[in-house]
Amino acid sequence: MALLSGRTCHAFATPSTNKIALITGGNKGIGKEIARRIGTEAGFTAIIACRDVALGQKAVDDLKDGGEYECDVVALPVPLDLTDGSFIVAAVKHVEQEYGRLDVLINNAAICFNDPTLYGKVEHTPFQNQADITIRTNYFGTLKVTQECLPLLKQATSPRIINVASAAGRLTILRSQELVDKFTSNTLTEPQLSTLMEQFVSDVQNGTHEGKGWPNTCYGMSKLGIIALTKILARENEGMLVNSVDPGYCKTDQNNNQGTVDPADGAYTPYLLALMEQDEEDDGEDMSGLHFYEQQEIPWSYLLQ
Repeated sequence: MALLSGRTCHAFATPSTNKIALITGGNKGIGKEIARRIGTEAGFTAIIACRDVALGQKAVDDLKDGGEYECDVVALPVPLDLTDGSFIVAAVKHVEQEYGRLDVLINNAAICFNDPTLYGKVEHTPFQNQADITIRTNYFGTLKVTQECLPLLKQATSPRIINVASAAGRLTILRSQELVDKFTSNTLTEPQLSTLMEQFVSDVQNGTHEGKGWPNTCYGMSKLGIIALTKILARENEGMLVNSVDPGYCKTDQNNNQGTVDPADGAYTPYLLALMEQDEEDDGEDMSGLHFYEQQEIPWSYLLQ
């Protein structure tokens, strides 16, 4: 598929009320830059959601005070913790009560065990102990947020979901063709995918994952699951644009700011996907269920011809 910049890509027509975009993990890094870009777009309100309400409000204050352009951004006044379903339900309930719908969901929040901010600076966590919390947070937490938001998204005229993924979740990390076939099946359902993710955790904990074709990366598996989930959601929600994005190796707390990409640049493709609309000139080409990197659709394998 052609570059996004080569397609019709523009903001929604100015509505009577703003389009509402919810960004999880929006208090810092890529999420904060996505909120900045969307919040400065006319006709949009960006909602920052994160575990710490005070940090969310600080991010809002920074965005309102430090930008060249006015930024319409607010902090969710209740915490959103991907590991706690009750927090997720309460957060989405607040959005429903305050706005009545959701136009854009950007699933950005995630953890990684090279993240020096994860629960403070802690001692090394053995690989067998990383699997459960990583998959439970990054995959099952994101799934729960999405499931709770779907009814609100269906109230919007042009809803979309953007899942922030990673090259760490490329298909080639799987060492078994049988697993590749399962994850890429066009008939894969969410319950089947969730079972696969649970099996990975179980096999890691039992020390049998390598022999079964699983990779030695919990973060990568969590993002591979997110890309697979993206494709399932796109199939199951006709009329909703659901895509995943690799923002690149951005300078964030997760990598102790060792990344090579400015978070503002990493936020650009998610921002475009949040705003873009399809026109009839797109020849009916479906812009859903795809994976993007630097404004361009790329194969899940990351093997470019």
